[in-house]
Amino acid sequence: MKLLLACVSIIVLCGVAHADKKEQADALFKQGKKHMEQKHFADACEAFEKSNKLDPAIGTQLNIAKCYEEWGKIGQAYLAYQAAEKQAAGAKDPREPKIHELVVALEPNVPHLTIKVPKDAPADLKVTLDSRPVATLGDAFVLDPGPHTIEWWLKGSAKKSKIVPVERGGDSEVTLEMPIVVGGAGDKTGGGDKTGGGDKTGGGDKVAQSTTSKKGKNMRLGGMVLGGAGVVAIGISSYMALSARSDYKDGLAMYCGGMTNNCDMMGLEVTHDARSTANKATVLFIIGAAMVGGGAALYFLAPKGPAQPTAPTETQQTSFYLSPSVSPDGVGVVFGGKL
Repeated sequence: MKLLLACVSIIVLCGVAHADKKEQADALFKQGKKHMEQKHFADACEAFEKSNKLDPAIGTQLNIAKCYEEWGKIGQAYLAYQAAEKQAAGAKDPREPKIHELVVALEPNVPHLTIKVPKDAPADLKVTLDSRPVATLGDAFVLDPGPHTIEWWLKGSAKKSKIVPVERGGDSEVTLEMPIVVGGAGDKTGGGDKTGGGDKTGGGDKVAQSTTSKKGKNMRLGGMVLGGAGVVAIGISSYMALSARSDYKDGLAMYCGGMTNNCDMMGLEVTHDARSTANKATVLFIIGAAMVGGGAALYFLAPKGPAQPTAPTETQQTSFYLSPSVSPDGVGVVFGGKL
């Protein structure tokens, strides 16, 4: 009898827990619908995602997809529609053909990015895309339109990074260059590098590289890095400006009847976002142009002098990194490195 009562109690508790989860999921779904009506897409998509996690449903998954699509997150919308189609097919839901039509209609606008590495790339190569680990290289990733950051490194090497702009409906491909490992077998100076007795020079001949030569080399290297990052920033700003212009024209045509003073709420939001993106693109272009000018100045004004031999007692490496940073809060650049 006690065992029977315990089993009944467990069943009742499980039922209560399930009902509680369903209530929470329903409440989150209603919040998501409300946010969607107000065009608060970030809050709406988050509410739908949480609701679907508590109580998975095809309808909720479709709302997730619709939310991302209206937000402009084409890649995430496409994946969400595919998930809804898979659920519908598994449940033999009559909505499956209609969902498939939505997937097919959105597919031409979905951006893809393929990351490749040389065939002889080491097995311990680590790669991240937008700070998320990449397990399989060579496959096409579904992404949202806009700039995406790739970082890669080996054990004992500095991180390398690349910002890749991805256009709506575009297929991009990037091949990564392998980073240099500090202290690797090719970098170590073994006994064979030591000169014999007849090659030894006096103490006065063992001089380090001159300060002038080293400073000039570092300035020229810094100038090239700064100028290269400036070119990247100009490229990204140009992409942002073109994208903002396209979004602005589309918003006017779709929600404003082609006139700036005839916009509905959606039109106001779309045109406001487009102007904001255009302003950020302008700032980033100015920063990029300044970086190119500064890089050129560093390169051509660097002092020149003959490089004198260095004592082979240690391995030295000079490295810099500088990249533009774009976020919803603004634009800027990130610089770092070591001499």
